[in-house]
Amino acid sequence: MANFTQLHLGNKTPQEISSKSAEKNSLSRQKTLFGAGLLAVTAISGVFLLITNGCSKGPAKAPAVNSANQNPAPITVSLPSTPAPVVPAENPKPAHKRVQRKAPTATYSDPLHGISFRYPKTYVLKTGDEPGFDLAGMGVQTDFIQPGGMTVAAVELPGSSYPGTDFTSAFFSVSVNPLLNAAQCEQFAFSPSPSEKEPAAPAKVKVGNSEFNMIETLGGDAKNGASTKYYHRFENGSCFEFTMGPATADATVDGLQPVNRDLVFRKLEQILATVKLQPAVVPEVAKGTQAHPVVEGSKE
Repeated sequence: MANFTQLHLGNKTPQEISSKSAEKNSLSRQKTLFGAGLLAVTAISGVFLLITNGCSKGPAKAPAVNSANQNPAPITVSLPSTPAPVVPAENPKPAHKRVQRKAPTATYSDPLHGISFRYPKTYVLKTGDEPGFDLAGMGVQTDFIQPGGMTVAAVELPGSSYPGTDFTSAFFSVSVNPLLNAAQCEQFAFSPSPSEKEPAAPAKVKVGNSEFNMIETLGGDAKNGASTKYYHRFENGSCFEFTMGPATADATVDGLQPVNRDLVFRKLEQILATVKLQPAVVPEVAKGTQAHPVVEGSKE
């Protein structure tokens, strides 16, 4: 058998042997070409990869930004500082004070005797023969040491000034005596009380900007407590007398309280504080002119 096989193989023709050899050589060349091609492809891929990596390398990449801080940081721009407006400090509001308004006043002016004064418009002014008559009706007379005096004007307070009290009225009067000198003007005819025979020494008082000699006398009814004050001042060759006091009702009337005399005198002294004494104007009879008292501001 072995011989047969060899013989059988040995029986192949040269063409067959040549063909097989050519196939082997062709297959070997294909393998070689495939290997060479594969090597070439590998080399080209490496070159391409190197080129690709080289091209991809550029400027250094920015560091990765944390996803929690993806929003860009705000840009701060420094602007020139503008001075804040100056706000004045608020002064503390003063405590509310109750403002007492003064009553409108009128001015009485008598150039013939050189006297003027102001008084509230709600008071009643009396001139001519009225002042002397009204004061005499209340038992009030001038207190000059010698006769020759006359009352030229008077102001009366309304009877409703102090409701609920025994107050009925009050007065402020102006009298003048041109026959007295300065020493006589400092004296008074009446005693402070009916029981005293000799007149008491007057007191020196200052009301407003003027100084006066003053004496206070009690009324006829001592229980009533009414009193009258007399003020004397010598000016421009005449003795001026200013009289003031309240008038009250019968103290036995039920439901009436005694009026506070200090309050009444305070109001009357406010009128005295406005008194101005000027040189008297002598009437020029030759020209037919006369000086008359003038009331200013008595109308609303």
